[in-house]
Amino acid sequence: MDYQALGLGDASSVITAVMITEEEQMIMVSCLYDPQHAQMPYQLSFKPCEEIAWDIFDEDLTPQHVEAELVGISLEKQGLQKRAVLTTDMFELSFAYGQFLLKTGASTSQTIHH
Repeated sequence: MDYQALGLGDASSVITAVMITEEEQMIMVSCLYDPQHAQMPYQLSFKPCEEIAWDIFDEDLTPQHVEAELVGISLEKQGLQKRAVLTTDMFELSFAYGQFLLKTGASTSQTIHH
């Protein structure tokens, strides 16, 4: 599954914040689709998460307040384990997860199965 499978359209997205809550084992990624035109906010939520790894390309990165261009998203199933890799121009975040939710400003949360 890749970015196009999210069903947002062909324009790019910007990640505006990444929140990781250890107690809930949740990763929430706030995004803005097509920031120059539509400016539709959406959120990617993953839980429970483990094996979280950051590869930071910009040493000034502040995950709670960021403007990173989303270059790619990979959601793969390897046996019973699901893995996600979010690649931006500032960082790459990879982790194992159990459930993935996409919430757009125009809809309620929906679970994406792949």
